[in-house]
Amino acid sequence: MVVRALADRLTKAIARLATFGWFRVIETEGLERIPRVGPAILAANHHGGFVDPALLMAVSPRPVRFLAMARLWKIWPLRPLLALAGAIPVRRSRDGDTRGNVDAFVACHEVLRCDGVIGIFPEGEASDAPHVLPVRTGTARIALGARARGAVGLRVVPVGLIYEDKQDARSRAYVRVGEPIDVDVLPPGDDSERSLVQRLTADIEQGLAAAAVDFESAEQQVALRFAAKVALRWEDADPRGRPPVGEVERLADRLGRAPEVVVPAADAYREALAAAGVPDDVVAPGAIDTYRRRGRPGWFLALVAIPFALVGAVANALPMLGLYAVGRRPMSPVTRATAKFLTALVLFLGNWLALRYWLLADGSRPWLATLVVGPLCGLVAIWLVARWIRARRARLGIRRLVGERSALHELQQRREAVVDAVRDVVGDARFAARPPRPSTSIEEFDYLR
Repeated sequence: MVVRALADRLTKAIARLATFGWFRVIETEGLERIPRVGPAILAANHHGGFVDPALLMAVSPRPVRFLAMARLWKIWPLRPLLALAGAIPVRRSRDGDTRGNVDAFVACHEVLRCDGVIGIFPEGEASDAPHVLPVRTGTARIALGARARGAVGLRVVPVGLIYEDKQDARSRAYVRVGEPIDVDVLPPGDDSERSLVQRLTADIEQGLAAAAVDFESAEQQVALRFAAKVALRWEDADPRGRPPVGEVERLADRLGRAPEVVVPAADAYREALAAAGVPDDVVAPGAIDTYRRRGRPGWFLALVAIPFALVGAVANALPMLGLYAVGRRPMSPVTRATAKFLTALVLFLGNWLALRYWLLADGSRPWLATLVVGPLCGLVAIWLVARWIRARRARLGIRRLVGERSALHELQQRREAVVDAVRDVVGDARFAARPPRPSTSIEEFDYLR
């Protein structure tokens, strides 16, 4: 037990280090719905590949034993991580003989009978679909089997793992925990009762669809999220600020009630932005005022950060190049997310260990120097590059609008149409009120020529 507890702590520390390094922000909602005591099954959607279990383990208040595909044990870099996490191998029908899954079910029953937590992806496979795939019966069978074998107070907790851009490092993630399903309130029976298994599976699928992403198509997903970002940025009147992922996702869910109203307006505005070659940032109300107010202090801070960014870029050059090379290879988004995440985990940790033992070993405090030179200066470098890219995009966009005096007015009209469509669907007064600052006029662009 002591060894397992230490392994759990180490696994959680690795998961937090990996995910907090990979994501710029991790937002959570409903973590209090995960039972702090008693058996539980965390049933999550599987849209991020290997990122999903790492993220769920990082935010979960309790240690989690995951079911993982047996073929993952054939990938040598993953073997120590799987063993450390106490993962339970399971075979899919497409992988061949599934008779060994009896042992996997027994292991799950034992964990739950001892008031542990099992993590499972009930869709059965990682997917790029903009909605939850049909849920397999395995989760329900494990839950009912564990109840029949003495697991008291078992709950199945649906968890939505939502990504701003799962393929890119330093993007944002949103973890939304749904309403737990109390297995004890179901009629008596075990995993051999087909009707009971189907009923619980349907409940799990409904709860997972409510917690995770659930759009009709990828095109609808892109359009509704874009409309939500535009509307929320209008409300905040801050073109440089990005609305929280949770707010964007909740608003996009509400817009899904009437996509025929919002999608045409969003697509028209996106096409107009693409034709003009400008981002929404420079069209938003108050854009120029914000750039004027924040520009000089921001660039002063950037100048101060340049020496640290240079150190971080040099110290992390090799893993950054490796990550870039992996990202250039043709593969599906979910596969690319897995490949880049694991590559970053291995290369960056290896690079920092090399810094510690080869370059900084003679220092008085080598671990502190490694932390500053490796992770911290590396994050400064990423922040500075991202800031430069955003500023350059905004400046180029403004210059294009200066050259096309009629374009700004058209873009503003299309933007207002998006906000009006959002207001009509949501019926929220906050989207009806215009921000106090006036819309940007073309004359205000002159100082940036």
